Amino acid sequence: MGQLVFSSDDRLFDGEYVRFTGRDGNREVLCGVTIFALKHHDPNLPMDGLLPAELFLDAYDRYMIEIHDMARRKHDEGRTEPEGPIEIVVHDEDWM
Repeated sequence: MGQLVFSSDDRLFDGEYVRFTGRDGNREVLCGVTIFALKHHDPNLPMDGLLPAELFLDAYDRYMIEIHDMARRKHDEGRTEPEGPIEIVVHDEDWM
């Protein structure tokens, strides 16, 4: 496996995850961070209620380096999701 590289402007909120794409050589690797993880690690995000997508995207931007590091570590260790379109997901328990 090669090094996973990310673009800082590639992010999309889908209602469950903030998705972002990494590249391992020529291969695209779809990654994401759960909204649960973001809510539990960003004090600016309320735990309850319906929140606009912009709040989750802003939280992702604030923690992007950490999130990318966690996704990269999971990729290096071969810890991929067993099913679904997102190959590498940063969960609450992955947070450092």
